[in-house]
Amino acid sequence: MGNRERYLQLLKANGITQTKSAELITAVTQRPCAPRTVRSWLNDPEKPSSTPCPDWAVAALEKAIRYMEMALARRKEAKDQTQHLHED
Repeated sequence: MGNRERYLQLLKANGITQTKSAELITAVTQRPCAPRTVRSWLNDPEKPSSTPCPDWAVAALEKAIRYMEMALARRKEAKDQTQHLHED
């Protein structure tokens, strides 16, 4: 599977839009990433506006997704602990 397909798979599996993925990549890399850039990576490779999706972009998106999953897990754990304290 190439980077383009992997990136598309990550978007679909996690319900992330192209625009949101650009924001996530910007947050992880601390470098600007425009939605237009993401569109060029995911565009039909036969189109002139298409550019290859780089390895670093896939890695940054995967990292951002891991961060989101960890944050959600921590939030759930904190909520569960709060509920447990109120039950006692």
